[in-house]
Amino acid sequence: MKFLPQYDFLTTPAMLTVPSCVYVALAILGGRFMATRSAPVSPAILKPMMQLYNVVQIVVCSYMTIGMLDVVGWPNVFGINSAYTEAGEWFVFCHYLSKWLDWCDTLFIILKKNSPKQLSFLHVYHHATIGVVWGYLLSIGHGNGTVRYGAFINSVTHVLMYTHYLVTSFGLKNPLKSYLTIWQISQFWSCFAHAICMLFVWPSWDQNLVRELAWLQFGYHLTMIYLFTFKMSWVPAFFIGESSKKEKLSKKE
Repeated sequence: MKFLPQYDFLTTPAMLTVPSCVYVALAILGGRFMATRSAPVSPAILKPMMQLYNVVQIVVCSYMTIGMLDVVGWPNVFGINSAYTEAGEWFVFCHYLSKWLDWCDTLFIILKKNSPKQLSFLHVYHHATIGVVWGYLLSIGHGNGTVRYGAFINSVTHVLMYTHYLVTSFGLKNPLKSYLTIWQISQFWSCFAHAICMLFVWPSWDQNLVRELAWLQFGYHLTMIYLFTFKMSWVPAFFIGESSKKEKLSKKE
């Protein structure tokens, strides 16, 4: 990293690949293992744990949102050609680390024995790959500048999401719930638009970022838009195990 080389050990190729591979393996094994077993943790214990987790996410994501506000302005909302700064790299680094914290989402889904559709391909794919993307950008010294927009808008989204989860965990209704999904898909479209601006609209405007890196954002958000729009609840059979699949079919019959 340009400003935080003392943390380079956290963005090595091994750190970008091994934890994510372990996460995928444990997510699938956990889902299959719990498919035919009762919940190992009682709701009385699990609920306050999740509420505390929601509070932690709200605080962490609010911290990152406020820290990256300077990259958003009008009309340059994407912060194109914004300077690389130590603070900018720090908040992107925090965002990268927070992707490991997000793995607790999967843990709670498995422990709660939620509907199998919640342990979807979209869920596992996104949680396994997004940290790799941020870690890679940091590892080559480009986790900064206009790149901060993606971290900023995702942090805002997570503040809204975990606030919703916290509110509803107390039995309250969120009157804005219907707008949350719209906001989530809009987030992906805005990042896609950001990539298009970098690649085709103002390709020579940003003097800091390697232009070709915008293809990474372009391709990644195409997959997210497709999965979120058409395959949001798709769960491959091997995620839940053959026995669980047969159990679901027998119930339908």
